[in-house]
Amino acid sequence: MTDAAQARAFLLSEVEALEAFDYVLVGPAGTPQHLVQVARRDDSVIEVSIPGRPPGVPELAIAERSALRDRGFTSPDPADPTKPWLREARDGADAVDALQHVLVEVFGEKADADLDIMHGNRRAAHEAERRLAAVRSRIEQVLTTMIGHAPTQDADGDYVLPIGDVHVMVAPRAAPGGPVVVRVFAITNVGISVVPELGLFLARLNFGLMFGRFALDSEHRSIWFDESLLGDQFRDEELRFTIEVVSSTADQWDDRLKQMFGGVTYQEALAAQDGRGAAPVKPGQGGYL
Repeated sequence: MTDAAQARAFLLSEVEALEAFDYVLVGPAGTPQHLVQVARRDDSVIEVSIPGRPPGVPELAIAERSALRDRGFTSPDPADPTKPWLREARDGADAVDALQHVLVEVFGEKADADLDIMHGNRRAAHEAERRLAAVRSRIEQVLTTMIGHAPTQDADGDYVLPIGDVHVMVAPRAAPGGPVVVRVFAITNVGISVVPELGLFLARLNFGLMFGRFALDSEHRSIWFDESLLGDQFRDEELRFTIEVVSSTADQWDDRLKQMFGGVTYQEALAAQDGRGAAPVKPGQGGYL
């Protein structure tokens, strides 16, 4: 598409046709990282945004972030490249103006560049977020009752419970179109020797367990113990029981695993603050909110 007037008319028709939760992604052909999204929220407000960029994709340059700020865009954390930059539009025409200004004035694309157009809908993701918020509220009530105060949350928003010599984490997740999953897990050991005997031992150990499982994170030389609750209708006593089982099982085996395969327990790693227990990817995180 090379005619500027035709391009604007087409983009305006695309934006004005958006219904609640619909979005359209626009970017120059051949430059996939230069994407601009226009979405209509459930309150009918149109929002223009530059999506956050995951690891591996070049992040926005300082000059680009400054140019976005000058044009009324804001980010919840400008230093975090995974966070979007966005601003509300008065109407469809204002949204198209903002989109074109970003492409040309911020990203330096030609005004007559061919554009790729992609459509989508966030209704399923919105529903997943709503269900996840309800589950979080229930979890916080249960944990507050268990420990006598509001639970601590880590950088991912997961709940951290120091129970005896174990740190138990409660991690609610929800996938668009899928059920809520509440993962309860603890890191038992870090810095262990990753040898074939360890995998065989954990497989045999798991076979004899009635509840939960051990998992090996070979990349980070860590052992985890976890269990999951499926759906948002779990009972409070189920969550309490799962936390207690994860805590007691991890406490029962961490010292034994250390004696057999080296390394240190996670509690010892935390006490030493040597960072060996901080695995960057948690189990079951991919594809979930």
